[in-house]
Amino acid sequence: MHVNLIYDEERRSGSSVSLALMIRVMIIALAVLALVGVVSFYSGYRTLQNRILVGIDAWKETEPKYKEAIRIRSELAIEGDVLKEVQGWRTARITWGEQLDHLQAAIPAVVQLTELRVSQTILLISNTIPARGFEMKLSGHTVAEGSEVSVVRLLDSLKDAPFKEMIESATLPPGSFRQDSINKMDRAFDVVCKYFPRSLQ
Repeated sequence: MHVNLIYDEERRSGSSVSLALMIRVMIIALAVLALVGVVSFYSGYRTLQNRILVGIDAWKETEPKYKEAIRIRSELAIEGDVLKEVQGWRTARITWGEQLDHLQAAIPAVVQLTELRVSQTILLISNTIPARGFEMKLSGHTVAEGSEVSVVRLLDSLKDAPFKEMIESATLPPGSFRQDSINKMDRAFDVVCKYFPRSLQ
């Protein structure tokens, strides 16, 4: 026969740690972790805020220099474009002094020039590249006897060195080989020389 002499309220758990104690410990631990998290977040926030302030101060100091660098780069780009354009015009020009010297040597003795006119146009090569186009018109007269031979010799000279590298064509326009209006014994002529386009780039 077994007699229980312990009341129910006097009974104790066999565990060395009570449930209430465990709950209190867990609550305290969670509170500590939350506090640590808040402190860590606040510390990180303050650090980030300080970095932002330092960055703002650094930018305030650097911004004028940056804007000045942008301005200088823009001016250099403009000056570079202008320089390229000037160089393009320089390379596209024709040394007319040399051309006249060569022309003087190429004209037959019986031919006398009365007018030399040069015109210039701006055109596009391959629809994209700007270029300078030159045209030279020579007017003159020669004695009637052998006049055709003299003019053909002049045309051949303009198609040969040193002109052939620069002159694309040398022609007598229709009706330009005619009787001289002043001296009926002479023949007048016009020769049109078209130069190869000279790129501006």
